This record gives sequence, C-alpha cells and structure tokens, in this order.
Amino acid sequence: MILVRYVLKEHIAPFFAALFVTTFLFVINFLVEVLDKILSKGIPAPIVLEIFALNVVWMVGLAAPMSVLAATLMTFGRMSADREITAMQAAGISPLSLMRPVLIFSALLMVLLIIFNNWLLPEANYRSAMLMQSISRKRPHAMIDEGKLINQFPGIQLWVSRIDNQNAMLYGIRIFEIGGTYPRVIMADSASMEYVDMGATLMLNLKSGENHFVDPKDPDRYFRIRFANQDFAVQNVDDRFERTDKKTRGFREMPIEDMIEAVEESKNDMQKLIADFIPRVWKNADDLITVLKNDTILPEGLRSKEIPLDKQKRSKTAQIVKQEETEILTQVNRMETRRENFLRQIAQYKVEIHKKISTAVACIIFALIGAPLGIIAKRGGIGPGTVYSLGFFTIYWVCLIGGENLAARLIISPEISMWACNALIGTIGLFLTWRVAKR
Repeated sequence: MILVRYVLKEHIAPFFAALFVTTFLFVINFLVEVLDKILSKGIPAPIVLEIFALNVVWMVGLAAPMSVLAATLMTFGRMSADREITAMQAAGISPLSLMRPVLIFSALLMVLLIIFNNWLLPEANYRSAMLMQSISRKRPHAMIDEGKLINQFPGIQLWVSRIDNQNAMLYGIRIFEIGGTYPRVIMADSASMEYVDMGATLMLNLKSGENHFVDPKDPDRYFRIRFANQDFAVQNVDDRFERTDKKTRGFREMPIEDMIEAVEESKNDMQKLIADFIPRVWKNADDLITVLKNDTILPEGLRSKEIPLDKQKRSKTAQIVKQEETEILTQVNRMETRRENFLRQIAQYKVEIHKKISTAVACIIFALIGAPLGIIAKRGGIGPGTVYSLGFFTIYWVCLIGGENLAARLIISPEISMWACNALIGTIGLFLTWRVAKR
C-alpha cells in the first residue's frame, strides 16, 4: 500500500502539470485564431469570457489523454534514472506491480472522460455554437475565413477560396442553403459585400455563377441556372449583440444516445428512398421495353423473313429510347448520390460515437506505453516526457483525423477509423511491457 501511494504521488503531480501546459497551448492557439475576431466586434467582456470557458471544455478533453502519457513517461523515467526501478526489482517487486496504480488511475480517468465526452462536451459545443452564431450576426464578414467552411450563419454554409480585404471582395464562393429538404447550392466566381437595411442585412453581390437545386415538388427534376449578377442576402444581421437559439444540433453537439437515434433515422430514410425509387425505375424500364416491342421488334412469326423497316419510324424510336435511357441513368445516378449522402451522414455519427469512447480509452493505452518507455529511456523530467508525449500524441491525432476523413469518404468503416490507432499503440505498449517484465 505504501508503494501504491508513492507511485500515485509521483504520478499525479506531473499529470496536472502536463494537463495545465497542454491546455495552455490549446488556449494560445484559440486566442490567435478566434478571439481576435470576436474582440474586433466589440463584444462585452462577460460574453468573451463565456466563449473562452466553453472552448476550454474541448481543450481539456483533448489534453487529458496526452497528459496521462506525459505524466507516465516523467514518473517512470525519473524512477528509472534514479535507479529506484532497479532497487525495487532487486527487492522482488516487478515493474508490472509499479504500473498497476497508474493503470487503475488511468482507468478511473477513462470512465470520467467518457462521461465528460458524452454529456459536458456536447453541451459546451452546442452553447458555443449558439454564441458564435449570435456573434456572427454582428458584422458577420469578420467571421469569414478563406479556405474554411463557415457555419456561423443561420440557414447557410459559406466557402470562400480567397478574400481581398482591401476591396471587400470575395473569390471562389460556394453557398449552401441548408434550411429546406432539398438544399440549394450557389457558386460564383466573385462577390462584393455591403450592408443594407440600416445594417440589418449583409448583401453579397455575386458575379458569374450558377444556381443548383432540385424541384421540391418533383425530386427527379434538377435545375442548373447560370447568372451574370445575382444578389444574396444574409438576413438578421445587426450591430447589436443578441443571443439566438439553434433549432438543431450538429453531430458534435449530441450525446451518444441521440446520435444512435439519428443513425437509425438516417437508415430508415435511406431504406424508404430505395423502396420508393426501385418501382419507379422499373416502371420506366417497362415503358421503354413497350416502346421497343411496339416500334422495333418484329413479331415472332416474321423474324426469319426479310421485311423492310420504316427508317423514319426506326430513327424516331431510337431517339425515344436514347432519351429514356438517359433519363433512367440520370435518376439512378441521382439516387446513388442521395444514398451516399445518407451513408456519409451515418458514418459521421458513428465516427463521433466511437471517438468519444476511443479517446477516453487512450488514457489506458498511453499509460500502457508510457510506463515501459520511461523505464527503458531512463530519463525523467518534463523535457523528455513532453517530447515523447508530443511525438506519440501527434501520431495518434494524425491517425485519428486521417481515419475520420477516410470514414467520411466511405473508404473504411467508422469502427476501424477510430480504433485502429488505439490497437496499434496498445500493441506496441504490450510489447514494451513484456520486454520490461522479462528484463
């Protein structure tokens, strides 16, 4: 029991130190990227502090597993460098016994982090998104970044390839209206910005672009309309700060239970889409076969005889057949696109479900690899621990983000994308633990 208290005492202090340092680094990055835009809008100090507090939540969620790795490396590295591990092995105490308190601590932290990721983190993300949406209404052009998808505007998503701040011009614009059942997409080469209605509306004067949308009354009809000039209004813009409420939650703003319901709902919608589509396509195909039989196929008894066909009628039939085939192919491609959209939506929810759990389990994985690595390295202190932990966590996070992107593109399953890195690093940790135990 004395040994357990000693190991925990040596481990907990570095853990909180690493948690503070890692969170501080995230805070600095947040201040550089976001806070300067908020301050430029003249937002009251209490609102700025609220934004900061809400974003610290996700920073702590990311920093906790990394802090476990850094603390474990520092603890066992120092004990190994001071020959304490050697002395304990000489007394008959195995390294596995020394690792047990750290693994128990990591398991408890994992449980807390699962609760944290499932309840506190989604609520903080939701409140932060509502607050940022309210802030975006106050001089919204300050929230537009080039090369990023902007979600702060209610009812629309905006993508801008390049911004000319000097002339207030936007280039390479994509606007996605997401309010209705069938969203409209607007693409334009450039746009100028101006405020109208006494600052209540941001008007984008779009130039050289296209509108893409589906007829809500007939989903099989797709329209592409080109324009030289078109105005697009971002409504409800005001210089006054007023809180607004979001009617829907994104997948990062939902607990696991709600995401599971959303997955089932998307699956049901996809099955309904397929069930409604197949009979309609077969009917069109049957109509096409009827045209072929009536106009181009000879009766059974006359197929062996050489009977001249009406060339004009044959040409007309071929044209009808070609049009019908093109229409059927267009419907099939459109349905396949909608089915893939459902699958991508399902994959997003599943990725987020597994991410909430896998990042928490990473606490045990990092403890499992940090302890033997610290013993082998025989180097304590915050320097080596930080370097090793940054290296492993960078690899872990790159794999996690890469897996998320691959799952969103339906290349690999969400389960593999979120658990593969845990399995890889966990296997390395088990191997290193086995090596240390055999020494």
